[in-house]
Amino acid sequence: MIKHVFIGFLNGVNEIDGWRWYTRYHSKEVPRFFGPWLRRYETFKAYSPPEEAKQLGTVGGYMTELWYANVDDFIEAKPNSRPYTFPDWFRKVPREAIAAAVTIVPAMPTEDFLGKEPTPEEKHILRWYRAFKYPEGVSLEAGEKWYLEVHSQEVKKQTHLLRYISHRTLENPPIETPWVRTEELWYEDFDAWHSAVIKSPPNYTPPPWRKEEPFIDIASVFIGYKPTVDFLKDNPFIP
Repeated sequence: MIKHVFIGFLNGVNEIDGWRWYTRYHSKEVPRFFGPWLRRYETFKAYSPPEEAKQLGTVGGYMTELWYANVDDFIEAKPNSRPYTFPDWFRKVPREAIAAAVTIVPAMPTEDFLGKEPTPEEKHILRWYRAFKYPEGVSLEAGEKWYLEVHSQEVKKQTHLLRYISHRTLENPPIETPWVRTEELWYEDFDAWHSAVIKSPPNYTPPPWRKEEPFIDIASVFIGYKPTVDFLKDNPFIP
């Protein structure tokens, strides 16, 4: 199972205009064009990021995941070459306002650094959902060695961290993407995030290529545990 991930979808677009187009047209065309290949189609409205998080590549908008059984299904579905309906403003906004990051990853995490998952019914869950890539000039081998052996081992020492997982991008993805991983860091709320990430973070070992955070190039959003809309099951309100 694989996931086609869009982070920061419609970030910076007028919220009413963006949501109206998305619910009236795009979300209806997606299952009509390639619904037989889709296993899940879920969109999360991102929370407004604190100012400190914006400096770490965090944006607003939405995060969407489209699930397929495998790469062959994705290729056969041809999601990137369908005749979608676009409004005039869509073609005028900067590309980064449409999506800060797009990639494809396995549905299941390739790494679970804490080896535990909290029970959502017992507490609120704030998910910091991030895609990242290593800076230009840094080899994938060097970046992965630092991330897996050094950085992730220090990140998992954060106070208030409830879950910490990562999904390595497919080795031969069916789309061109510079992003090498997605990862999720879960906290109970923004106070817990602020304490763990801004106020009292662990002592991080900088990589050879960059001495100050962020050590890697990141695009991220804050989302809740459950999707705002499951477009294969729900009938969302259309403004």
